[in-house]
Amino acid sequence: MLEAAYQKKIMRDIEADGGHVVNGTYSKAGEADLQAGIPVIIKEAEPKKILIHCAIEVKTEKDYHRVMRAIDDDYNIINSKPLKSHETLQLTKIRLLRAKGGLALVAYNYGQVLEYIGGEI
Repeated sequence: MLEAAYQKKIMRDIEADGGHVVNGTYSKAGEADLQAGIPVIIKEAEPKKILIHCAIEVKTEKDYHRVMRAIDDDYNIINSKPLKSHETLQLTKIRLLRAKGGLALVAYNYGQVLEYIGGEI
């Protein structure tokens, strides 16, 4: 399956869950493939659903595993050898966004996004 098919599936899953997502060619190089509002329930006196922003760099499952071997848990590049040239910039942007308090990750399915967000909020 090509990366575009992974993107479509993640987009369908986000929208089916009540979220909002856009993809496209962005004016800044290295931006994540998907910019998404992921629905979460805030537990207050009366629970309510909100959308939180998450940048998602989509990879095929095979490429995901290759890329993840090149970084640590904080998205610092520890081995640039397996990375394609544009991936260094993508990973750097994800790391910088996370350092600012944003949510961003590399993923090949929506379950990974939900797991990540569940641990962050």
